[in-house]
Amino acid sequence: MSPKPKRNRLEKLQHSWAKASTQQRYEFLQWLATSHEGSDGNGLAAVDLIARIPIASGRYLLPSAVIRIRAVMTARSLSAEAVMTELGFEEDRKALSRALSEGASLRLAVVAALENWLLAHAEPGHPAP
Repeated sequence: MSPKPKRNRLEKLQHSWAKASTQQRYEFLQWLATSHEGSDGNGLAAVDLIARIPIASGRYLLPSAVIRIRAVMTARSLSAEAVMTELGFEEDRKALSRALSEGASLRLAVVAALENWLLAHAEPGHPAP
């Protein structure tokens, strides 16, 4: 019986990526962005890859997105209500607060606006976790 062929480094990385949590993937991309080779070879920086990580599953924010939103809110000294006002959703100012603290659902338009808001306020090279 011949021995099982060894996996190459790429196959090992792909296997580890598939088993990693969203937070672990984010941390890896963050590390990649700060490394000397922070590009995927096609000119796409790792920071851009981080920006493509989804922030929600349907109408519910992912834990990694909650961390990122809270980090930007803290850095800018904003409340959840102020963020909703900034996004143009004054009529439903409490929704983000409930989503962050209780895991409540958000309207899809709010999720899309939050995604753009996070992109606009992420620090290049050092995005919030």
